[in-house]
Amino acid sequence: MNSNVSNRAGTKLSRLVIILAIVMIVNVVVIILLTPIGFETRPQSALKPLGYIAIATIFVGLALDVASIVLLFKRVRVRLASSLVILSSVLFLLVIFVDRTGSFFSVPIPPAINTLEYLLIAVLIATVFVATLVYRGSK
Repeated sequence: MNSNVSNRAGTKLSRLVIILAIVMIVNVVVIILLTPIGFETRPQSALKPLGYIAIATIFVGLALDVASIVLLFKRVRVRLASSLVILSSVLFLLVIFVDRTGSFFSVPIPPAINTLEYLLIAVLIATVFVATLVYRGSK
């Protein structure tokens, strides 16, 4: 598979880059489902001080993912986009693992969030794997 991408108009996104974009979109959707917009039911009053850092980390990770998606679809800086994806995935993995310790909320993790976090771990591992392949294949 050739994952080189150039800025010429006639060039199409490589298969790996398209797969990476799809996995990233799934990643963003699952992350949104983990927020109060989705299935998060724990009250904000139960948030511990470390939880505020987690919220900031989630916003940073989402911003990195959205920026990476834009870079991929504009066919510019594929190597930078894959690097940002790897960074955001590591940030989200850290947030999930620290949430599992009970450091963010004073109440237990709801069952829906628990399931979505396991799903997100699988998606993040797939994202890191594909992003690594894209990074290695780009110049």
